[in-house]
Amino acid sequence: MTASAPILQGKTLLLVEDDPTLVPFLEMLLADSGADLHSAMDPDQATTVLESLSGLDILVTDVVLPGRSGFQLAAEVIAKHPSVRVLFMSGFGDPEIGARGLKVKFDTLLKPFLPEDFTAKLLGLVRSTG
Repeated sequence: MTASAPILQGKTLLLVEDDPTLVPFLEMLLADSGADLHSAMDPDQATTVLESLSGLDILVTDVVLPGRSGFQLAAEVIAKHPSVRVLFMSGFGDPEIGARGLKVKFDTLLKPFLPEDFTAKLLGLVRSTG
């Protein structure tokens, strides 16, 4: 993501993914992005991380998580951070179906995905104005 570093500069991003093999890969993709990156393995840990943040610009979350879904987590995050942008990731069908009711800018990404697809989705979210 080094070519796009300026666009995530100054953004706070929370990554919520319960697959311990995928987390380091995603963190590596985001390492040079300029984002203030925070990670959580489940919604409860994400809630704890959120309590320590003054704001949140981007939520990247898996849809299927232990305890509650990424959609439920996103709704909780939106209640506290109404301008957040959300990227849903899923290996189980079309995540957009469950996200249609959200009143924030969101996008979806099906697993498995290429690094450039992940980057493109994030850049699209931060570049959009609506």
